[in-house]
Amino acid sequence: MKTIMNSLIIMLGIVVSIYSCDKDDNSTNTDVVNQDSTKNIHFIKSDLGGCNNQTMENIEFGEEKNDTVIINVSNDTLQISIGLNYICCAPFITDCNTKNDSIFISITDTCPNPNNCYCRCDCYYTFDYYFDGISNGRYYWKIILSDPREVSETIFNMGTIDVAE
Repeated sequence: MKTIMNSLIIMLGIVVSIYSCDKDDNSTNTDVVNQDSTKNIHFIKSDLGGCNNQTMENIEFGEEKNDTVIINVSNDTLQISIGLNYICCAPFITDCNTKNDSIFISITDTCPNPNNCYCRCDCYYTFDYYFDGISNGRYYWKIILSDPREVSETIFNMGTIDVAE
């Protein structure tokens, strides 16, 4: 039963991520999506660090850190680094979609029952996303956090990146 519930929650997270990120070209949502089809951002990979995939036995406790988003552009490569304070032992799945000049990142906690998967502490999770094909211009990004303990997803952060020669 637990396996079925885990699978259903993971599938729901994926469907929500795809639906929320894959707006059609006629969308009236102008918060993030700009229709500049000349830009061709390409997602390369993501790396999960910090407390990701840690158990209570191997979590290192230390100084509390702030939630962060760090943007780094070098040549035609973009790195978006996210630092998130969250309850220990959370099982995350992540997704990333690009459309024209916009980047959509979703971080989803897939815990089906808070009594069974969380540890009693706070932890600092890191998520690094890498893209290439960046050229001069303005890019839009949005990070969504889905927490099963909340009614709806939360915009963790959003903004723009101005790339110039």
